[in-house]
Amino acid sequence: MRIFLLLLILIFGLQSFTNADDIRDFEIEGVSVGDRLFDHISYKQFNDWEDYKFYYKDDKFVVMPCNISSKQYDQVGCTFKNTSDKDYKIYGVNGTIQFPNDISKCFKKKDEVTKIFKDLLINTKFIDRGTYKHNADPTGNSKQTVVDFEFKDSAYIRVVCHDWSDKLTKENGWIDEFKVYLTSKELNFFINNEAYE
Repeated sequence: MRIFLLLLILIFGLQSFTNADDIRDFEIEGVSVGDRLFDHISYKQFNDWEDYKFYYKDDKFVVMPCNISSKQYDQVGCTFKNTSDKDYKIYGVNGTIQFPNDISKCFKKKDEVTKIFKDLLINTKFIDRGTYKHNADPTGNSKQTVVDFEFKDSAYIRVVCHDWSDKLTKENGWIDEFKVYLTSKELNFFINNEAYE
């Protein structure tokens, strides 16, 4: 049984969360790791949204929107392989809530969700990674504040605030944001070993 990661109903799923041992047991707005991308978007959307795709190094993985009717998030994104995977299997899901010009509200949301997860995810390893420079900003002026809940197979749930620099906000339109990530062990390995080399 999948467990919904809807911020407003986290409290009502207490018993289900404590028994979850697999990242595929979780979902954000109906999307789970292991799903097929085209179970959530159409082929037309896939082609029309080219400008909204983010390609990792060597184009091995791609992130793009995958739920356009979210009530809990400003955007839901999916990560999939860009190579020979004809099924377009989803390796990561993220939900984003934007906090323009008020990173303090993001920190408050992160702390609230982290506390709930700490009480519920007893089968995971809690890692407070603190605040550090974001790899997407070569100037080092953008920061992220991160906590992870790591499963035994190295898949993880990440709760994070991205505090983008004024320069990136002006140039790219990037807005300070709260995110929850569901990340498979395969995507985790790629991000930590290949994505930023």
